Amino acid sequence: MRRLKFALREYMAPGRTLHEKFENVASISIAGIELTASSSRDKFEEVRKAFEATGVVPAIWSVREGALLDARKEERMRYLRCARETLDMCGELGGVGIVVVPLLPIKLGGRPRIPDLSPLQTKEQLEVEVMVETLCELSEHAEKRNCYLLIEPLNRYEQWHPRKLKDALAICERVGSDAVAILADFFHMNIEEANITSSVREARARIKHVHLADSNRWLPGYGHTEFAQPLRELIAGGYDGFFGFECHIPGDPFVELPKAMDYIEQCAFSDK
Repeated sequence: MRRLKFALREYMAPGRTLHEKFENVASISIAGIELTASSSRDKFEEVRKAFEATGVVPAIWSVREGALLDARKEERMRYLRCARETLDMCGELGGVGIVVVPLLPIKLGGRPRIPDLSPLQTKEQLEVEVMVETLCELSEHAEKRNCYLLIEPLNRYEQWHPRKLKDALAICERVGSDAVAILADFFHMNIEEANITSSVREARARIKHVHLADSNRWLPGYGHTEFAQPLRELIAGGYDGFFGFECHIPGDPFVELPKAMDYIEQCAFSDK
């Protein structure tokens, strides 16, 4: 019996069809799947049937349209509409929430960034204001669906901000809704945080989902990231959510994923 709940990104799950992916994830005692390509209304009934057949929770959902901080108003409105619909689907199937990566699609997707209006406000200040207002607007919807809006800090090569847990925490506190929370990713923390354990301790009350990847973005155990103390800090603070793998699998997933789960549980609970 696993002591922790694990999840897996949809594209990492072995299988040709969505149902096969759910079945294979269940067969290796992974409790949740994080929907990427299938996080859309046209896939919803297929997701529902796979969930009902296997018990694997569609835990995390991606917003597939628009962009929260696109300079174009119509793209921000598309994001709002899609985010509400995705929250509806997530809540109906008992998921955790939707991922909020506000500047990833802008930086990596070549979308226009909100202009600098200095000395009134800098580009970053404007982006934070738009982010806070948008999350305030969405938070009531998320609360009704019993889901989280999960802000994920990413490293500097993927988005300009937020990059650290404290940045996401500040946004959560400004919004002031329990539905706005943090997704803590070990790969990004390994790049951006001076001390992962201290950062986790400061933000742990708001952390509602965790992503696992080692320093080389392979499964935990293949790099040099220190997992033990941050994991213990989370668990000591009462974290009982999913630990989701988001990384490269260096080999047979039916062998490597159970090995990685064993490694993480050893880090979290071993006295050594």
